[in-house]
Amino acid sequence: MAKAKTFVLSDESINTFGFRVLTSGADIEQFKRNPVMYLNHDDYGTPIGRWENIRIENGQLLADAVFDMEDEEGKKIAGKVDRGFLKMASIGFRALERSEETKLMLPGQQYPTVTKWRLREASIVGIGSNHNAIRLYDENDRLLSDDEILRLFDKPKQINFERKMKKETLALLSLADTASDIELHDAVRKILDEKKKLEDDKKELSDKLKKIEDDAKAAKKADAVKLTDAAIKAGRLNAKAREATLKQFDNDFEATKTMLEAIPSSVSLKDVLKETDKTELQKLSDMTWDQLDKGNKLAVLKDKYPDLYKEKFDEQFGQK
Repeated sequence: MAKAKTFVLSDESINTFGFRVLTSGADIEQFKRNPVMYLNHDDYGTPIGRWENIRIENGQLLADAVFDMEDEEGKKIAGKVDRGFLKMASIGFRALERSEETKLMLPGQQYPTVTKWRLREASIVGIGSNHNAIRLYDENDRLLSDDEILRLFDKPKQINFERKMKKETLALLSLADTASDIELHDAVRKILDEKKKLEDDKKELSDKLKKIEDDAKAAKKADAVKLTDAAIKAGRLNAKAREATLKQFDNDFEATKTMLEAIPSSVSLKDVLKETDKTELQKLSDMTWDQLDKGNKLAVLKDKYPDLYKEKFDEQFGQK
């Protein structure tokens, strides 16, 4: 039997998956009862030896390899170990607890630290701490695929992301990083209450503005009716055009008002007669008594304008 050689089965460095395991959290008691040795974690194959003197020293899990020299594969691997062609070992384990505490993270570590784990098997490998050299098992000792291993650690990574988001949220709310969930809740509630008050104030202002607009619209409507009816009364607009004119006022108040004002007033017969009388009276007033007499206007003057006739008579004869 070849002389036993001591191997480092595991340490606390970062593996190629981006996480690490704490040696202090290792449960090796079950493994000690059946310390099988495989080649490259081939636990479906025949063990090529066993591990002895399993111990923890200086943050490392150490064990002595004892090869089965009666087994051809075991004898072959023992020879490669003796000749220095195989120098590394790796573990297969089940992660029991993980931590995302910053103080446990090393530079370059992407995923949480495994703080408690159970050793299942240890193998001789060509390259340690790579995808073929580290093996993880679930609670039923089922071998996890590489994708499953990454998904297993993605959740804590998401938790880290959520914590980062919470920190940024606290900063946005002007809260300290150490603020409690109650303080965060109160800050958010305050914002929501202020938002509701702003919405209520906005609605109140909107209602007031609508009332002002409605009142202005009603006042314009009343002015439109007044102007339209006045135009009809003045003879500047036909009564049949009343409704159409009011609709025009609805579309453009100022333009319709200007249009109505531009329509000249119609002249009634009575107004014409009044203007005629004024002209005749002025003409008769400018004539002398002799001119009125020669023009046969005295009878007209006496009949239609008796006051003027009396004035003319007094001027002519010096008596009333």
